[in-house]
Amino acid sequence: MEIKKTCFKCNVEKPITEYYKHKQMADGCLNKCKDCAKSDVKSREATLLNDPNWVEKEKTRARDKYYRLGYKDKHKPTPEKKREIMDRYKAKYPEKILAKNSSQRISNTLGHNHHWSYNKEHWKDVIDISEKDHAKVHRFIVYDQERMMYRRTDTMELLDTKESHLNYIQLILKNQ
Repeated sequence: MEIKKTCFKCNVEKPITEYYKHKQMADGCLNKCKDCAKSDVKSREATLLNDPNWVEKEKTRARDKYYRLGYKDKHKPTPEKKREIMDRYKAKYPEKILAKNSSQRISNTLGHNHHWSYNKEHWKDVIDISEKDHAKVHRFIVYDQERMMYRRTDTMELLDTKESHLNYIQLILKNQ
């Protein structure tokens, strides 16, 4: 027989597995279901995000924790490990390395050159983009090594022209 409990917030009877554990409660579970608890946390955080003092304190707390727990050293690979990672990358994507080397002298005003294609005829045809936007764009595209071009992650459509690539970049940056 499955044990059930009624949430005091939404008044719905749910199985005990839908409640967080809480040692101080008589039955060992919180009286608010997981869904209600999550929505309360989400609404509280949304309210707090409007308070600049809280946001600054949270940034400081996270920064202190980062240094206190030594994450900088934990996430940084050794020089040997980094060299090994880069050697594997260079062996896997030689066309990317050649394109990068070919376009290094191209001036850019925003900071980064983004290759929309790694075919030899497009090596110097790059998109000037900021570092922040460049990182954001790469979250929404995937590299198709066979065609040496990128695809959208949502529809897997091949971005085979500079114009289609620029349109998709504008769409990404507008929606984020």
